[in-house]
Amino acid sequence: MDGLKLQAQLFFPSQIKGVLRNLRTGFGTEINDRRVNVIQGNLGTGGVATLCFDAETGLLVRLLRYGPSPVGRIVTRVDYSDYRDVGNIGVKMPFKWTMSWLDGRNVYTLNTVQPNARIEPARFAKPAAK
Repeated sequence: MDGLKLQAQLFFPSQIKGVLRNLRTGFGTEINDRRVNVIQGNLGTGGVATLCFDAETGLLVRLLRYGPSPVGRIVTRVDYSDYRDVGNIGVKMPFKWTMSWLDGRNVYTLNTVQPNARIEPARFAKPAAK
């Protein structure tokens, strides 16, 4: 759950410090021929997360999340790409991300993003019992 919480909070970067503890910088490296800065932190249940930010743009390009399991650490990798301006407010969001872990790879692609869209409260109501 901590790992999924982190992935959700990455869309609200100011809250990352609340999810990761003992933040530290790692050695810079390259991803897809681009220099990245590396930051690592601990998750609440013993997991570790590594965030790789493009050195030129500052945008997140990769998340590596290591979580404990009975057979050792399990790694989940999320690559973010196709950043676009959203809502004419100077905010960029990834319109594509690829998540790789034990059972394969999932690719998520957004067509449009509308910030502060009105969502009817009924959409969050508990479904009726069958």
